[in-house]
Amino acid sequence: MFTSLIRKLENHPIFSNNSHNPQLPASVQLAIFLNGVGHYGNGATTEDIAEWASVSIGMVYNCYCQVMIALLQLHDDIIHFDPMEPEDQQERDQAKQWVESCSCPEWRGGFMCVNGSPFNLFQKLGWHGEGFYDHKSCYLLSTQVVILPHNLRIVNYVIRVPGSLHNSNVFSHTRIYRHPEMFLGADEWIWTDSAYPSLPWCIVPFK
Repeated sequence: MFTSLIRKLENHPIFSNNSHNPQLPASVQLAIFLNGVGHYGNGATTEDIAEWASVSIGMVYNCYCQVMIALLQLHDDIIHFDPMEPEDQQERDQAKQWVESCSCPEWRGGFMCVNGSPFNLFQKLGWHGEGFYDHKSCYLLSTQVVILPHNLRIVNYVIRVPGSLHNSNVFSHTRIYRHPEMFLGADEWIWTDSAYPSLPWCIVPFK
C-alpha cells in the first residue's frame, strides 16, 4: 500500500524545487507524515517525530504540509470505487478471492468492510467544541471507513460528523449507505459488526 501511494505522489510538483538543496525523497516525507498521524499525545509532537526521523522540527512541519497538499489534490484518484471501471473490477475480484480463501465460497460476495475510527483532538475546539464531545468524554472527530479487506484500500468514508453519535448513525452519512447500488451488485454486501443495522447489503455475521 505504501509503495502504491508513493507511485502516485512522487511526481507531484510539490516535491521538487529549483534550489541547490534538494528536498527529501517523497517516500521519506510520506513516512514522516504517516508516523506523525499514526501517533497521538506526547508521541505525536514535532520534536519526537524530528528525533525519530533525524531531521529538524521545521523539516517535519514542511513534510506535513507538502504531503497533505499532494494527498488532497490526488484525493479522487486514490480514494474511489466504480464497479464500471476495469481497474476497480479487478480490485473487487481480488477482494472476493481473498474473502473466499479465508472463509468459504458462499461468503465471497462480502468484499467490503466498514468500521468506525475516532480521531482524538488535542483539546476542545474554539468553535462549536461541544459538538465534538463524545460518550467517552473525549473531543474527537467521528469517522466511518469502508475498505477492501485484501489490501485495506479505502473506497468510501465520512468524517467530521459532530455530536456523540453511534457508529450506525455516522455510517448513514456515507455515500455507500445512501446509494449502495453505485458500489454493490447483486449478491454483494459489506461486512459489519453488531453496531450496524442488518440490511440486504450490510451483513452482520454474528449478533
